[in-house]
Order: sequence, then C-alpha cells, then structure tokens
Amino acid sequence: MPESLNALKTHTRDFFSSHWNEEEIGIPAPEWSTEWSLEGPAPNHNKQGVYAFLKSDSVTYIGSGAGKGKKGYEGYGLGSRIGGYVRLISKGKYRAHDKRLADSGSLVTIGFPSGYGYLAISLEYYLLSRMATALNRNRPGS
Repeated sequence: MPESLNALKTHTRDFFSSHWNEEEIGIPAPEWSTEWSLEGPAPNHNKQGVYAFLKSDSVTYIGSGAGKGKKGYEGYGLGSRIGGYVRLISKGKYRAHDKRLADSGSLVTIGFPSGYGYLAISLEYYLLSRMATALNRNRPGS
C-alpha cells in the first residue's frame, strides 16, 4: 500500500536528522513544497532536488533532479526533470504528457541550496528504501 505525503515528510525529517547539521551549515534543512497541480511555475524548478508524484494523499513515484544544468541554468535539475513530464499549453498552464503524472494529479518537490544537490540522490535512495510506491521499480537497500 502506497504511503502518504505525511510519511514522506516524516522519512525526510529522519534523513535530515542524520545528514544535515543546521549549526554547521548555517541554514535549516530544506522542506517539501506545497502540491503543484500543473499551474504556475513548478516549485523549486531552479534547484537540484527530489520530486514525488501524488495521487490524492498517496506518494506514487519518487525521483531526483540533480543534474548540473546547462550554461546559464546550472543547478536547475528539478526544472529539467519536471519538464520531461509536462508541456506548457498556455501561459502558466501545463499538461502532463507522461501518464504517471496524469494518473497522479500533482507533485511536490524539495530543493537543495547550491552546493548541496548531491544530497538529492541520497535522499531519493533513502526514501525509496523505506517507502512503498506504486510506480518505482528500483528498491535500493537501506
């Protein structure tokens, strides 16, 4: 049975309790965005991070966008990954062309500050090792 958005946030807090030293880094750990339903700019589109498809309150797919980005768009890993699932149809409105997002309905993202994008891949694997999702095939170990 897929886990809830609340479970995603709980697992994320557990991850950061071991892998984010706020005192040393000087800023609080990143947090999940509000739900994005394909209107307006995608949350954290200009950062590296993790995204999760939602169907109602269930997490159906978890992925990361941690690419370095093209010149002028360095660190824009999430925007590039989300752009692979949707297409702009009119100003501020998108349409899912990937059935996973169309079936899910919305997504949330968590963006990392510049220099910490490598943690996106770690968080993705951490979450996948602890959460049942309907669409992820890769199940890394703990």
